Amino acid sequence: MNILKRSITVAIFSCGTMIGTGIPLLAAAPHQDYGRDQDYGRDYDRGYDHGGLRHLLERTQEDLHVAAESGNSDHDQRQRYRDAQKHFSDLDRHLTKGHFDKDELDHVIADVQGVLDHNTLIGSSRNALLQDVTQLREVRARHDSR
Repeated sequence: MNILKRSITVAIFSCGTMIGTGIPLLAAAPHQDYGRDQDYGRDYDRGYDHGGLRHLLERTQEDLHVAAESGNSDHDQRQRYRDAQKHFSDLDRHLTKGHFDKDELDHVIADVQGVLDHNTLIGSSRNALLQDVTQLREVRARHDSR
């Protein structure tokens, strides 16, 4: 009987430990989008409907915000985040008016690359921003190939 009680106690404790550590780990990384579609952005910059590009910009801004909040940043690092946010805002403002501004997109790409090159980032933020900048470059390349 004692062996049965110990086995049940160990099983309950093990389940509790798994649940107790699993939930905080999931909550600590809400910005990670494990299901990011690799074909995401396939229809960017088609005609005057820039909804897909605007969605990519929104996601990239969110990834930048998470990166900025997740680490200790010095003045230069914070300035890179602010510069990126300004260029994102400028590009989005043009898109809402139906105008694709390739120069603003170049600024956005350069800003994200600058954060990747010079800011201290945790792995998940770096991976998310690498994917974002790759997709932004694909948008730029498709625009140039027209």
